[in-house]
Amino acid sequence: MKRILTTGVISLTLIFMICMLLINRFTENQQTQSVQHWQTTLSALADNQSLSVTRWMFSTEAPLKEIADNNSVRLYLQRLTGKTSAEQEKTAQIDYLRNLIIAAANREGYTDKMRSSVNANLRIIANSSLALYDANLKPIAATPGLAPINNEIHDTIKSDLSAGVVSATRIWMNENQTSQIAFVSAITGLPQFGAEGKIIGYLVGIKNAEKELYSLLRNYSVELQSLESALLQQKDEGLVYASPLRQDKSSALTKVIPMNGQSAAALAFNAPGQFIQAKDYRGIDVLAVSRNIASTNLKLIIKVDRNDALGQSAEEQANLQMMLVLGTLALLAMLVAAGWYGHLLKEQKSNEELRTTALALKEKTSLLDAINNNVTDMVMIVDNDINLVFINHALASKVSINPDDSEGKNLNSVLGSHYAEQLSPLIEECFESQKDGSYKRSLELQGTLSTFVISLVPMLYGDTASVMLHFHDITLIEEHQKRQTQLLRQIMQSLMNAIDLHDPYSANHSQKTAKIALAVADAMALEENDRASLEIAANLCNLGKLSIPQSLLTKTEPLTDQEREVVQNEVQHTREILQNIEFDGPVLETILQKHEYLDGSGSNGISGDELLLNSRILTTVNDFVAMISPRAYRESLPVETALAIILKDAGKRYDRQVVASLFHVAENKIDFDIL
Repeated sequence: MKRILTTGVISLTLIFMICMLLINRFTENQQTQSVQHWQTTLSALADNQSLSVTRWMFSTEAPLKEIADNNSVRLYLQRLTGKTSAEQEKTAQIDYLRNLIIAAANREGYTDKMRSSVNANLRIIANSSLALYDANLKPIAATPGLAPINNEIHDTIKSDLSAGVVSATRIWMNENQTSQIAFVSAITGLPQFGAEGKIIGYLVGIKNAEKELYSLLRNYSVELQSLESALLQQKDEGLVYASPLRQDKSSALTKVIPMNGQSAAALAFNAPGQFIQAKDYRGIDVLAVSRNIASTNLKLIIKVDRNDALGQSAEEQANLQMMLVLGTLALLAMLVAAGWYGHLLKEQKSNEELRTTALALKEKTSLLDAINNNVTDMVMIVDNDINLVFINHALASKVSINPDDSEGKNLNSVLGSHYAEQLSPLIEECFESQKDGSYKRSLELQGTLSTFVISLVPMLYGDTASVMLHFHDITLIEEHQKRQTQLLRQIMQSLMNAIDLHDPYSANHSQKTAKIALAVADAMALEENDRASLEIAANLCNLGKLSIPQSLLTKTEPLTDQEREVVQNEVQHTREILQNIEFDGPVLETILQKHEYLDGSGSNGISGDELLLNSRILTTVNDFVAMISPRAYRESLPVETALAIILKDAGKRYDRQVVASLFHVAENKIDFDIL
């Protein structure tokens, strides 16, 4: 009893320590996953907000670019250049430009109606305005309340503005304590007046950043008090927050941060796109990401307090930790209690399990012995040195060896060197590729030559890398297939003899066609399946003649239209005879196309790619054999004449490749004198 208690206490202590270690590791993993979750969330929010700000920038820049590129604006501004204010007032161009600026400002939101309605005696500073300046920054036309050009606009103009490009300035605070951002576009002269590429003026649009830009920085999708977005911009040697901060009561553009510091803002500005864990301007740890704002020097930063973001996760982890500790203690208590009872049943249970295992092993052994003793296929397993590690009774009886004595023997000593040399490369390839393989080989065992399908499978036999060889005897199947093939050939020969008896002028026509067609197929390197179906089609292609009266086939006078129609239905008669027979390959389709030509001039108008390759060969060879064979109404043509006729229509009626192969066969393969 004391020993059991001691063991229980030690087990309890070890399990408790392991559980605490696992809980701590789980807590760290959860913390890491939470940080990764917020990295993904902040990145998605930053992408969305930066896209909104960028779209606002582009939508604001587009109307200004349109005005700056307007040829009328460029022309009128060029004509006003160099004139005094009094001289400008006398021109019609000044009115056009003023009207254009006012209309564009009203349309694009560059007017500040609230401040425009103030008494005219008071000085007005509008929060939104649109103005046209000449090259010396003298105002030409502007909306009410235009403020003097400030340093931000001056710096942008001095930054070598490119023609046709609208540049955004830094954000500043005007006299109304309102944040503003300006968009500046250089206006160039027209080439017709010798001012191509020369800047003759500037178009400046000032927007109320608080009203239009800052509203894009709100986060509606995530409800978290410390989550906030802000804009950063460089000022002198430092950085400033260019938008209000929810967690700081001071106004925008007052929070200056060192450019090269390790604060979240400095890291975000210098490495946009990176995930940042650092302290913010309050000295609080935050998680943050930043993004560039296209065509500006602004950076978007979105951040959240680390403790606020991970607080819920930490609380859940603490609760889980407590639950795991309590569960572990309860489990250990149950294990200790169960130990008392288990000690009493341990020996009985062990004996029962041992008996059950022995019985199951005996049953499996009997089953495997029954399979091994009665299966007819031969099986053996060899190791990497091609030595036997297993051989079944079927193979052992074939090679007259005791299965128990086969282990460790080389394949050469079991099957002989002749067959071992055939199988060894297959086994080595299977070891190397570790893929199944299947091969057909003939082996002579006990004086009988048999054909086997040998399947090789890589496997582990115990701990030994091995290959299992399964020998399946297909001798009877192959003999049956040979008899079937011979029967088919005999049937075809009988049908051809019947055709020859019915039409003596076409004697041996099908046999000649088949022989030449196969020679052409060999010259074209056709696959065996296509070659076999072509041979059958060539032998049976004239079967329909049996349905045509012999008097028409042997008639020497010209056929009447009705008689010609009967003869031309030969292919359809062939279809009726063969349509219920299943062939391996397109035999019937090939026969039905034997009177079709590439140019569509055949009996059914089939042409081009619609014709099977086998039918192209059969058509060409069938016409060639017909030309060199005598008919009731004419003598046979010389081979050279027939080839010349075929060559004349190569590429039109006949396939060029088939014709070339036919010439090769005629010149090198077949003796037509004995055909």
